[in-house]
Amino acid sequence: MKLKIAMIGGGSYSWTYGLFSTFLDNPFYDRETELCLYDINEKAVNDTFAFCSYYNDLYPEKAITLTKTLCEDEALDGADYVVIAISHGGLEAELEDHRIARRHGFYNVKGSESGIAGASRTVRHVPEFIRIAKRMKQLCPKAVMLNVTNPLTALTRCVQKYEDVTAVGFCHGIRNHLEILLPYFGADSFAGVSFSVSGVDHCSFLTDIRFHGKDALQIMRDKQMIEAAWAGKNNITFDDPFAGRENERIRFILWDMLGCMPGLSDEHCAEFYYQTTGTQASRDLFGMHYDRIADRTKTVERLRDQIVKPLESGEMPPFRVSEERPDRVIEALQGGREFYDVMNYRNFGQTRELPMDTVVETFVTFDATGIHPAIANPLPKAAQLVVQATAVREEMFMEAAAEWDESKLTAALCQDPLVQDFTRVRAVAGDIMRYNAQFVRK
Repeated sequence: MKLKIAMIGGGSYSWTYGLFSTFLDNPFYDRETELCLYDINEKAVNDTFAFCSYYNDLYPEKAITLTKTLCEDEALDGADYVVIAISHGGLEAELEDHRIARRHGFYNVKGSESGIAGASRTVRHVPEFIRIAKRMKQLCPKAVMLNVTNPLTALTRCVQKYEDVTAVGFCHGIRNHLEILLPYFGADSFAGVSFSVSGVDHCSFLTDIRFHGKDALQIMRDKQMIEAAWAGKNNITFDDPFAGRENERIRFILWDMLGCMPGLSDEHCAEFYYQTTGTQASRDLFGMHYDRIADRTKTVERLRDQIVKPLESGEMPPFRVSEERPDRVIEALQGGREFYDVMNYRNFGQTRELPMDTVVETFVTFDATGIHPAIANPLPKAAQLVVQATAVREEMFMEAAAEWDESKLTAALCQDPLVQDFTRVRAVAGDIMRYNAQFVRK
């Protein structure tokens, strides 16, 4: 029987090819697998379909059945799995999240889930995810949602809370942002490396890293890397294909102050600490020069060009495989190879310091019997102070969006670390709700 995978946001220049590549590269899949690309943007889905079809045709021995549609119901009908990779409202809405913040005197670096921009993005996306989940219950009631869209925690959580749809969140950040540190404790690959992680997406902590049994964190301490970070001499950078260049200096300073290592690099983890980005002086002090409005625009153009220009020129790049692996999750759940990796999934007690049912970031095993989160190492108390507050605040952002409750959004914003002025919070919440009302679809 054919396996059907629907991709909502199938015209994503950022995600579609990378996710498709994992299925084409995996021998578990063949023409008995249908990957259906759905998008509201006809040109975008035509582009991504043509791009993916080139490689699908290039490897007929691997090929899957690739389809496209502008009809959401057609994509969802009979799907076994639903992958979601959307930016609801497009680039302009994402930029407006940051403009709202700046008009009121606040500043986000990334703006995925914290601060004014993160709250606005949450308010816009949560109703859309709940709407999609309702359609899933009608058209593919047994389907599992596989989500790569930010704010990952709130969006993976809301479909579970309000529609009882099973959802798994994918974020490549923990592995990618650990990979950049490997040479600094003697590793040249993940061979011989083990680690533990716990928290919520973008606000997780590496509670242990071992290299052939040795304490990798202590090795980096002994190399005085923390002292170098304080002195502004830590020049470690990482080029994330989605997020741009990430620095490692604030990460090491937070490790020193908190006693535990943040899972992600500066531009992500710093969004939970006003001390690092709340003022221009602090951004200058810590070398935080990323400008989301200018840089995100360039990133979107770059990712679009990587698809469109080869199609126009006929000079297609070599086949490459994405680091996000929904293919391995689906394979495992369908009875193939077991899969064990860092995922974002419902808290059944694997992170004991956070409320039950909150979506948490820990190791998870997938196999033919289902989804099995592993018990995470205890979070140190300093990390608990950050993660617990973040998890509850993101839950309130989500509830404010789902219930369209401006007072709840206000209450959550006034406790956000990036919003340090009560006198402006109500005006901010009002602006967020008014702007995003246009994106709520029934």
